[in-house]
Amino acid sequence: MYGLIEVFLTFNVLAGSALGSPKSTRTVEPWPEEISHLAFNESWPQFVEKTTRWSTFEAPTFNEVFLPETVEQLSKGLEYLSSTEKAWLAKSGGHGYSPTLGVIQEAVMINMENFDNVIMNQDDTVTVGSGTKFRDLVSAVGTAGRELTVGACPCVGVMGATLGGGLGRLQGLYGLTSDALQSAHVVLWNGTVVEASENSNSDLFWGLRGAGHNFGIVVDATFATWPAANDGLQYNVDMIIARDHLEDMLKVTNNLLNEDLDPALAIMIAYGSDPQSLNPVIFVNIVYAGPKDAAQAIVDLYSNFSVSTNEQMVPWTNLTSVALAGIIEEGCATGSRANQYSILTKTLHQETFVDIYNSYTTFVKENPAANNSVVFIETFGQQGVDALDDNYSAFPHRKSFANAVVFSMRYFDDRVAEAAKAWGLRWRNQVAEPEISGYEEMHIYQNYAHGDEPKSAVYGYAEWRHERLSALKTSYDPHSHFNGYHNVPSKLADWN
Repeated sequence: MYGLIEVFLTFNVLAGSALGSPKSTRTVEPWPEEISHLAFNESWPQFVEKTTRWSTFEAPTFNEVFLPETVEQLSKGLEYLSSTEKAWLAKSGGHGYSPTLGVIQEAVMINMENFDNVIMNQDDTVTVGSGTKFRDLVSAVGTAGRELTVGACPCVGVMGATLGGGLGRLQGLYGLTSDALQSAHVVLWNGTVVEASENSNSDLFWGLRGAGHNFGIVVDATFATWPAANDGLQYNVDMIIARDHLEDMLKVTNNLLNEDLDPALAIMIAYGSDPQSLNPVIFVNIVYAGPKDAAQAIVDLYSNFSVSTNEQMVPWTNLTSVALAGIIEEGCATGSRANQYSILTKTLHQETFVDIYNSYTTFVKENPAANNSVVFIETFGQQGVDALDDNYSAFPHRKSFANAVVFSMRYFDDRVAEAAKAWGLRWRNQVAEPEISGYEEMHIYQNYAHGDEPKSAVYGYAEWRHERLSALKTSYDPHSHFNGYHNVPSKLADWN
């Protein structure tokens, strides 16, 4: 039964670093001699391995790959690339799935895998290279008895997720991953290396935290960490919910939301299907970063609805191998189409989410080749996110971030592509209606955005945000080299 989980684990904080120029014409200018040994074309035996990304849906394509090993080499590479007509895209984790990336064709992939260092500093901050995955960050920080907000999927790149905001189970305690950012080193389009922090290029530092894919390539970043709660132990519970209790489960979750969700609590809900029988399954995962007694009091609210329950106390460093039935690593597999739509909601509109489940059941029966598709809901604490002022960073959804709902349409067979698109788009748009979402305006988390949404839904509706972001774009990316991933408009007239 748990084979269905493979799909919906993959999108957690999935936006890997996706930075690039949409122009796509070849050039004959050779690479500079001092870095030419780091650039390879399609004849290289490892080319496919080094350029493969998680999703193949409307994905970018590449005819060269550049693997810098030092900041100086990356700087020289961008200096060279910006003088040519070559398009480029930087890869951190490679999990960014937005169709906006499809504008980048026959490009140079700048693979940042050599920047995979994690260093714990004496002041308990952690410095992370842009090739680092969450699994490596968690291992280093957790071993030091510290923690911070991270995404649930261990193979996602830290940097890409951070630049879009960085949601995670611990955000109720510590805010977003980007809220913990202290400083970053960024290579701009022309090879210039700058530091961004509250005290240096503070305008860029503001923009990196929520719209950061637009301005340059982050080489490394330093984050705050916190002493591990509950001695680093977290209570994990996986449940399969009976269909007859779907309404009850939604009601309990809404009650917890209405009571101001415990900051140590993280709930994940998924509608999936058994890959053999195609029968629908309702899955609930509860993780509590606190004492076992407090966690069990919450779990007891759901226990009568479950037909299968697995619960245990685990170290934070081992959580991803246990939570969600322990199949997160399977979700890291590459190669399938991932056409995803998402929306943020204030509550889980009970009638609508029952209708979605019934409709999902019918969709999978009629389109068995899309049986890996899933509806996924992340309900995490808000206190740490909402504690900061609205203008703290470019992240625009404080006090509008209660539930992240994703319609993840997954398949290999393109014959179901149109049906999958129609189903996901239909329900995203319906849930976005104010009477359903609970918010007056559409709110889309940037790392989960599809690309068809209004820019304001992704980056905020306030005019001052548009002005500030467009000014940053003009200043730091004047030639729109970094337009491949949910680009910020350079002109105010282009906001919608």
